[in-house]
Amino acid sequence: MPTKESSNVSRRKFLVGAGAAAALVAGGVGYYAWKATQAPAKVEEFNLGALLSLTGTMADVAKTQRDGILLAVKEINAAGGLNLGGTKMNISVVVQDDESNTEVGVRRFNEMLQLNHIRAVVGTSYAPMVMAMNQQSKTTVPYIATCGIPSATLKNGTVSPRTFVTMGSNYAIGYCAAAYAISKLGLKRIYYLARSDSWGWDIEAGVNAAANALGGQVIGRDEAPLGTPDFTPYLVKVLNASPDVFLFAQFAADQTNVLKQAYAMGLGKSMKLFAAWLTNVSAAGVPAEAFAGVYGLHFFYWDLTDFPDSDVKNAGQQFVQNYQKEYGNPPDSYGTAAYVGTKELLRGVQLAGSTDPDAISNALMKNPNFNSVKGPATWRLDHEPAYKYACDVVQGKAQADRKSTWDLMKVIGAYGGTDYLPPLAMLGY
Repeated sequence: MPTKESSNVSRRKFLVGAGAAAALVAGGVGYYAWKATQAPAKVEEFNLGALLSLTGTMADVAKTQRDGILLAVKEINAAGGLNLGGTKMNISVVVQDDESNTEVGVRRFNEMLQLNHIRAVVGTSYAPMVMAMNQQSKTTVPYIATCGIPSATLKNGTVSPRTFVTMGSNYAIGYCAAAYAISKLGLKRIYYLARSDSWGWDIEAGVNAAANALGGQVIGRDEAPLGTPDFTPYLVKVLNASPDVFLFAQFAADQTNVLKQAYAMGLGKSMKLFAAWLTNVSAAGVPAEAFAGVYGLHFFYWDLTDFPDSDVKNAGQQFVQNYQKEYGNPPDSYGTAAYVGTKELLRGVQLAGSTDPDAISNALMKNPNFNSVKGPATWRLDHEPAYKYACDVVQGKAQADRKSTWDLMKVIGAYGGTDYLPPLAMLGY
């Protein structure tokens, strides 16, 4: 394949394999590029853009997303690539860093369009970025978000016909967390700590909806900006309120800080702690004694030993084995979301038999049912998936119970169905 060159962006390409997970930084704009394992009988390339928050608070999470995308592409290329009416297309992945900044992200997206002729985009770890990318996709290429997103983005007339979201809305995270705490754990008095942006506020809407529907009560709330180093003033308020459960939306490095500081202040002695959305990489940064017993939701936890659905268990375990073989560690939730999103986007290309953006989107909506490593799901009118198992409910393990480096949690349940999703009527459908 000829090397693409540009006067203002330098780049490197190399094969996706066992050693290709580490990023090579090339050029002054944080540009990364991979050439995926070449499929046989290639006629032309399908350039897939991946926009990820590879620097900043979300960096560790974004790296797992990158790995999920690359594994999905490698598997499809190894199976022959994309077959569009007899034309074989190899998939190449171009990765850009949005730096958790919407202005930077839009600029990097446009660079991919202009310099690399990308045909679709997956990714981002930063919820506000989804809103910006949704707007961009209306006039450009299909986009699948691989993080939780503001439900407002999914409103009828707001969501782009070309935007889909693998993980679902942040509202759904809040609803699942509060509903499980209230109905399964009997923790009805909730203190909620938001993040001061669309992520935290949308989760809060879900928390309030679940509390109203299931007899819970939000007895206090506060919010903290992204990147807050010291949560002590907020945690003092939580202690004084004495709730049954402290439910918080902080994520990635912020989540690690909340759990460390909550442990130091002894919050777990008088209430339960519930992290709205967990990942392995953030949990790994918390001392075991501070994480033991903490409840949380996980989009996909790798240890499915006790999962009751054998079909989902088998599909998930095969994915875990493939991922571990490629990267040497089990998949994390956002890596899984990126893997599922990439597979779905490329399923749309195959179904459409075309690289036309609208044809790809229409193909997914005309064939909304799909199976994933998380089990069956269906695309709704708002381009949000209804999963049979929306998330795993997990609890942190004590050090004595851990058998390996990534044996951080145990799955104690799962939440799914349709009640956790924002009502379509609320979104204008």
